[in-house]
Amino acid sequence: MDIARFINELQTSSIKDFKKILKGFDIQLSDKEIKEVYPLLQEISLSWLLLGVPMTTQQKLISILGEQRAIDLFYQLKEKAPSFLREN
Repeated sequence: MDIARFINELQTSSIKDFKKILKGFDIQLSDKEIKEVYPLLQEISLSWLLLGVPMTTQQKLISILGEQRAIDLFYQLKEKAPSFLREN
């Protein structure tokens, strides 16, 4: 699946589908965390691949998960991303 289609899938998913996607990537968030993170999916943009995740979005994620948990999630996502999305 290409990245644009994956982003669209995330942005149009229900919370139930979002949980399945997270489970498929073996990423564990509590139901409360999922409900709070879910609205952030609408902010995802292809520009993040070039420019990085905006500071405002990072701050929102930190306020939901706490700093260490947000950092851990970032590393989990980076590790599990398709190879063309990872930095060399």
